Amino acid sequence: MDSRSNQHAGVPANPVGDLLRGWRNRRAMSQADLAFEAGISIKHLSYVETSKAVASREILLQLASALGLSLRDRNALLESGGFARQYGERDLSAPEVADAKRAIDLLLRRHEPFPAIVTDRRWNVLQANGAATRLMTMLLGAERMARPLNHMRMFLSPDELRPYVENWPKVASALLVRARHEAMAAPLDLALLSTWRELLKLPDLPVAQFDEHETPGPLCEVRLRKGDVSVGLIGAVLTLGTPQDVTLQELRVEMFMPADEASEAILVALAA
Repeated sequence: MDSRSNQHAGVPANPVGDLLRGWRNRRAMSQADLAFEAGISIKHLSYVETSKAVASREILLQLASALGLSLRDRNALLESGGFARQYGERDLSAPEVADAKRAIDLLLRRHEPFPAIVTDRRWNVLQANGAATRLMTMLLGAERMARPLNHMRMFLSPDELRPYVENWPKVASALLVRARHEAMAAPLDLALLSTWRELLKLPDLPVAQFDEHETPGPLCEVRLRKGDVSVGLIGAVLTLGTPQDVTLQELRVEMFMPADEASEAILVALAA
């Protein structure tokens, strides 16, 4: 096993076995369930989990697929077994993801005059269409827009959008449930877990009700108000289908629609 696999975040003493057992337990799968889904024998899986047998690269990929692991976690499983990563992790400016980048750009433009943003796995805002930029500039000011934005922190921090969200407790609770669900689904991603812990340190957060077995629903309506301008938005989260790149799989396109005719008229007027 190379030094990189030893340094991987969260890899335990019995890397492959402990990782497989942990993911299997989180998905409430027995050894029989996982072995059947992966197309291997229960005995073989038991030997892999207890380090009595060394799993091949192909077997690890079969198990990863049966567990429904993210591409980042599939790379972690391969590295724990001493193999090279299967999936790349490229910046959006890389030529290899140019087609996906063009599709995202088109999606953002076509959503005008309604807001849309693109975030990474840590909820950092990577792109925003003109409508989102106009709305956030109106609320936060041009100086704030010159600095990096984080989608979760924007709504949860007391000195960003929170003062302008009329139904903030409900919105904040929904965002916290979603953020926790995403962070707990990636226990090896220390960067994501660190961002989640930083969010929890923000003051005066509402007490959110977490259900370990329930997937968060769509984002609730957000009511924004500054002075006489009031806008209601309903959000939807889109992901890219069947990506073969870690970065692309982790991208989230947050698209917001006006909650009523008055909100639509304001967004149209801002675009004009």
